[in-house]
Order: sequence, then C-alpha cells, then structure tokens
Amino acid sequence: MDVPAQFHFQHRRLVEFADTDLAGIMHFANMFRFVESAEHAFFRSLGHPVHTAHGAEHEGWPRLEVSCKYLKPARFEQTLEIGLRIEELRTTSLRYSFWIFEANDRDRALIASGSFSTIHVELNSGTQAIRKTPIPPALRASLEAVMGPSKT
Repeated sequence: MDVPAQFHFQHRRLVEFADTDLAGIMHFANMFRFVESAEHAFFRSLGHPVHTAHGAEHEGWPRLEVSCKYLKPARFEQTLEIGLRIEELRTTSLRYSFWIFEANDRDRALIASGSFSTIHVELNSGTQAIRKTPIPPALRASLEAVMGPSKT
C-alpha cells in the first residue's frame, strides 16, 4: 500500500508497557487499538463523538472489515504516528486506510499499514436491536470538507 502525500488526520501515541510482550515488542492486535484511538481523535477534532446516546438510542461505529500488513516491530516507549485517510464515504459507512510510522525516526520508518471499514448504527438499549443508519448530516458535512469536493 503506497503512502499518500497527505493524510486527512494524524495522531501520535506512545507504546506503553501494557501494549507489549516480555521482549518489549508491541502485540499485533494493539496496532488496531492505536488506529482506533486515532479514529476517535479524528472524530473529536471534527467536533463529533464516536459514540452518542439519546435516551434509549445509542449510535456507534462497529467494524465491517479490517486488514493490516506488519512491516517492522513497534517497541516499548516508542512514539508512533498514525496517519488516517478516508478512502470512501458512503450513506452509512466509511472506509479508511492507515499508516503507522516511527514518529521519532528521521526517515519515518513505516511499521504497518492497512485499512478498515466501519458502519454507522443505532442500538436500541431497550430491545437490543441494532440497525444501520445514515451518517448524520452534520458529521457527513465535516467528513466531506476534510476529504475535499471530489472524494465522495
């Protein structure tokens, strides 16, 4: 996966002891936690929460598909930079690409890259019914503004 010239959002995060194994190498599943952390920070930067609750209705973004190619280990106390790019904005879903770099490396060595798709849903906490729903208009407008006019 080629690294784009520009991301829609970038986020830094420190690899902590709990993220690693005994050798100080970050566990592969934690890459997804770091990417999710970047996604949540991205939503906050737009002024929109990832999870909302209105009475019995809760909105969220479960995953439809995730993939990751691991190129190099991340290690304890290393600062990573996660770049997100929205690849597709649909009525009820988003598809992102991501890249994870060594933040303190002059060459910005690429550690991992991948993609994930997510869908906007509502959960009725009374009935436990989950249904996909359109992305709220205000959030859609914010996402379209970040992407630029020709990317939707």
